[in-house]
Amino acid sequence: MTGRTCPEYDRCILADVTEHGQTVPRTQLQTLLGVIMISMLTMLLYLGLILEHRTKIQAGHLPRPIIWAEPGSMIAIYTSVTIWCQGSWEAQKYHLYKEGNVNPWDTQLPLETRNKAKFNIQYMTTTYADTYKCYYESAAGFSEHSDAMELVMTGAYTNPSLSVWPSSDVTSGVSIAFKCSSSMGFGRFILIQDGKDSFRWTLDSQRHDNQPFHATFVLDTVTPNHNGTFRCYGSFRNEPHLWSKSSDPLVLMVSETKNQSPTHTEDGLKTYQKILTGVLVSFLLLLLLLLLLILIRYRYSCKKKATQRDANLQLTSGVPETTYRDRLHQKSSSPDATINEKYLYASVKNTQSEDNGELDSWNPPDKDPHGIVYAQVKPSRLRKDTTSWRPKETQVVTYAQLCSRTQEYDNR
Repeated sequence: MTGRTCPEYDRCILADVTEHGQTVPRTQLQTLLGVIMISMLTMLLYLGLILEHRTKIQAGHLPRPIIWAEPGSMIAIYTSVTIWCQGSWEAQKYHLYKEGNVNPWDTQLPLETRNKAKFNIQYMTTTYADTYKCYYESAAGFSEHSDAMELVMTGAYTNPSLSVWPSSDVTSGVSIAFKCSSSMGFGRFILIQDGKDSFRWTLDSQRHDNQPFHATFVLDTVTPNHNGTFRCYGSFRNEPHLWSKSSDPLVLMVSETKNQSPTHTEDGLKTYQKILTGVLVSFLLLLLLLLLLILIRYRYSCKKKATQRDANLQLTSGVPETTYRDRLHQKSSSPDATINEKYLYASVKNTQSEDNGELDSWNPPDKDPHGIVYAQVKPSRLRKDTTSWRPKETQVVTYAQLCSRTQEYDNR
């Protein structure tokens, strides 16, 4: 490469000599190189953005794994424990790491089911007591991290003591206090209930004068849901995953009160609603019973009226002669009083002037002291020569019953 100089610096154009002997101005070469570099940087940046976007999209489709420990997250010293991590069917590897560490603590291949892996700990020691998370990787990328799980080792120190005030056998609604204490300088105490992993209560320890370190757990209102066995542990603040041995178990018995007066407005309102509902139901039942009685009485009255109406119709239609004669014979045979009765029965039938009827009468003999007269109208058939009778006209029939009764008493 050769060049030449020019006396006038501002007008001088430097040139480079190529392999073929041609010269290229240096300014053009610098411009060309700048354009190439800018283009390459732009392309790389674009590719990086595409890859990042693709990775985020692919990772978003991967379900978040879950982590748990068997037989539990509280493991006694020198016992075995298994940590499980469950993810996706596309998972190729599972990674377990302790919180605060960048590199995975352990890596396992998925099991035959491929959607989970297990991490075995043969003997629980202080080394394994920590907070764990897990994630997995697949052809689509890495998944998100699981929730944190605290693996606690118990039995590192001597056990504290646990007591309850006022008693371990109480009624529902009262307030109780658990006291966990120890002669060791524990920075905090933990109260748990057997069978309920969600119930874990941690309080900082306190110390007054020369008393041992302790913490008081107050339950303002106990219910039968608090029935169970309680234990407490102690730990130091700088080693929160190392707990002491368990205290002696304390069994709490909460019983229902039979005649417990309401202590809250809601309880009083519920009681009032129940009473009001009972009163309304009783009122409705009484109303239905009253309506039923009225209906029965109404039906009985209607039936009684119908029976009376039938009896009146039978009396109106007439009674056979033999019946009245028998009755008269019975009355006339009474020796205590002399009663003269006159019965007059007449059945009058009003028809047209052309109608004919025969009146049949029967007078008792003069010897009859009662003087009863019977009269009966017997309808007769129309004569053949009668032409004025109209069969279509309605006939008006009138029945009258007369009873004349005279009673005489002998003056003795």
